Amino acid sequence: MIGAYALMCAIFGTTFLAIKVGLEAGVQPFFFAGTRFFLAGLLVYGFFRLIGRGEGLTRQQLADAAFVGVTMTGFLFGALYWGEQHITSGLAALLSATAPLKVSLVERFQRKSKDGFTPLKLAGLCLGLTGVAIAVYPSLQGGSSGTMALLSVTIILLAQATYAFGAVRSKRALSAGVNPYLFNAAQMVAGGLLLLLLSSLFETGQIQPWNAEILGAWAYLTVFGSIVGHGTYYWLVRATNPLFPSTWTYISPLIAQFVGFWWAGESLTAYTFLGLASVLSGVLIVNWNILKSLVLPATSAISTASATTISAASTASVASAASTSSEASTHQR
Repeated sequence: MIGAYALMCAIFGTTFLAIKVGLEAGVQPFFFAGTRFFLAGLLVYGFFRLIGRGEGLTRQQLADAAFVGVTMTGFLFGALYWGEQHITSGLAALLSATAPLKVSLVERFQRKSKDGFTPLKLAGLCLGLTGVAIAVYPSLQGGSSGTMALLSVTIILLAQATYAFGAVRSKRALSAGVNPYLFNAAQMVAGGLLLLLLSSLFETGQIQPWNAEILGAWAYLTVFGSIVGHGTYYWLVRATNPLFPSTWTYISPLIAQFVGFWWAGESLTAYTFLGLASVLSGVLIVNWNILKSLVLPATSAISTASATTISAASTASVASAASTSSEASTHQR
């Protein structure tokens, strides 16, 4: 399970760079994203049909999948792909790390409860948003390019609000027992269709032949990002709970910073590290109770396993000593 979690974090941490590689090679963002998710969704659904597990989703489950696909895949990735034309892959990953903050806000207001958002959590929210401002600051110093960077950051952050509504509904649907793999396939098809619709509206006549660099980035994003990465995510949802796999947002942005620096020569400055530390700290504070609920059972299980092992070893040791004493006594007799 740890290996699957590490694989998922590594894949999600490198997809931001793969998006950037394709965009810099000249591909149009909406078409690039739409074909990725639409085809990945069809392949996943076709695979489960092939192995005889492609039972249909109910009307309510399809409605949930369509909502999740539009909000979590269509709007968010549309904004992310478009935005990465003007910002680095590392900054895009850092912005994605703020998603749990918005999910917490949406969950709080949907419950319409007055409790739950303590002064400490509000401080965490402010700390996370301050981290975004710190990380974004160097990108705003470039005149017209700085203006486009600010617009990109704003659009991505707004899209994360729709992501938060989709994440809350996804959690509710998965908790109700829907097949997570078929649900993922359906939402990818829905999100892919929206992205292709955006492409037909705004990229007409701009689609160019794909070169090897674009094809390589697209293949990596489709196979590893959408099929393997999301498949692993939903496997972990089924094997654990909907919360544990979502903690990839704490790990992958760190991976993305160094991968972008190593592969694409993106700059790593004090602003980068201070902003990232502030964002992750803010997310940690806001979601501390959730994370604690994940960590403590695991720690308890490890402690129980260790105690059982020690107890078994002690029992074996006592039994061995008793056996030796008995043999010695027999020998003396």
